[in-house]
Amino acid sequence: MSGRWGDHLIRTSSILTLLAAWYIGAAYLPASVMPAPHAVARVLASEVTSFGIWNDVLITLTRIALAFSLAMSIALILGFAMGLSKTAERFFEIWIIGAITMPSLVLILTIYMVVGLNDRAAILGAALPVVPILTINIWEAIKGIDQKLIDMSKAYHAGRLRIIASVIAPQIAPALLASARFGLGLIWKMVLFVELLGRSDGVGYKIEFYYQSFNMSEVMAYALLFVLIMLFLEIAVLGKLEHHLFKWRPAQRRF
Repeated sequence: MSGRWGDHLIRTSSILTLLAAWYIGAAYLPASVMPAPHAVARVLASEVTSFGIWNDVLITLTRIALAFSLAMSIALILGFAMGLSKTAERFFEIWIIGAITMPSLVLILTIYMVVGLNDRAAILGAALPVVPILTINIWEAIKGIDQKLIDMSKAYHAGRLRIIASVIAPQIAPALLASARFGLGLIWKMVLFVELLGRSDGVGYKIEFYYQSFNMSEVMAYALLFVLIMLFLEIAVLGKLEHHLFKWRPAQRRF
């Protein structure tokens, strides 16, 4: 089976396999350690209908949006600078390598010590560890631009704006969107981590609170809702955007 129905069947099979693995784990482990999916779903339904969970979700999503915007903006500036300038590449390369090798925990704790236990520190702590990874992706995309196509465009007397819009942008746009999707996945994990370490609200804080209370049903309910929200953003928003922007590309044959 191929086409849309084939894709739906594969994804449904994937979800059912995950649920089956979860039920198997719940059968072998105590409910206090691994509650079954239906038990978590019941707790999640109670939280959702009581609207108590949504305040923390909104706080966390706001932090994700701000941290992602900050990380992507810095990475774009550094990536383009390093990709277009040898001087910038040599200057910032040590910074990027050093930032990648530094443990994220050390960087987050340092930011909390310097800035304080506040939202500004949480956003910085979530954004800065992701910047070097995104910078490398954008840097490599800029370096991979086909100079021959630019030279050909100049031979046909294409203007600078036309070259940027018709030659450069189509080459780097897939890498930029891939970096954005990858960065969003990293950012939301980092936000939960910084909330767990130093905030008194948000999904990360609630997960830590219920973990300390040995209430794994609540822990997994909060985690499950947030995963569902991020899956929606990834598949229904960014995935659709990617399909719309790059539908001109021929379909890649895969075996």
